[in-house]
Amino acid sequence: MTRIPSALLLALAHFSAYADVAPEPPVETNYLGTLIFGILFVGLCVGFVWMVWRNEKNQKGKAKE
Repeated sequence: MTRIPSALLLALAHFSAYADVAPEPPVETNYLGTLIFGILFVGLCVGFVWMVWRNEKNQKGKAKE
């Protein structure tokens, strides 16, 4: 019973080694989309850090009272 999975793995490795795959064309980059994503990502990270810092500051103020 244990020979079946090992034989399947060996067959898969053998067949994948001889598979002919056509090369994919190069991916076209969208610089505007990348720029918008970068701005949104950095903005969301900065906003998250600011909100955590502000909440922490409020919690310390409430603890002193």
